[in-house]
Amino acid sequence: MSIWIAALGAVAIQPLVFLARVAPDYLASSQPLYRIGFMLLAVAVSAAAIVLILGIPAFLVLRKVHRASWVSLAVAGLMLGALPAAFPWPGHLEGFSAGQNWHGIYVETYVSGMPTTYAWLTYGEGVLFFALHGAIGALVFYAIWRRLERPDKSLQTTGGR
Repeated sequence: MSIWIAALGAVAIQPLVFLARVAPDYLASSQPLYRIGFMLLAVAVSAAAIVLILGIPAFLVLRKVHRASWVSLAVAGLMLGALPAAFPWPGHLEGFSAGQNWHGIYVETYVSGMPTTYAWLTYGEGVLFFALHGAIGALVFYAIWRRLERPDKSLQTTGGR
């Protein structure tokens, strides 16, 4: 039961991590961020899927081999969080040109189908953000799991009383 409660905590923290991540953009923007509620829901649903499909099995394997520590869970969370974002790397897109706002500066991400340095930096930043989500979720999972697994000494009798 403690694994499921810890998993719920790992999922519940994700919208807060996302809000912390977009707060600088929100505060710097003169216009409101539309559809933030939808994005928070999407973050929670995605996190739930990843925790259920990848996170809990990874935890069970680590626990089985007696490696369920905060370090190993943080590393596993980092890797599992980054995994979905790492697959769609920038590739050659014939005849495609695009640009975007990157930290307040408009940059070209694709020129005549070839990804630019900024396309790769944007890609790396996205993978890093997903990895951060995974590591924080794993650490929250670990903290809740350890707290629930630890016997409550206040409920135990103290000898002759």
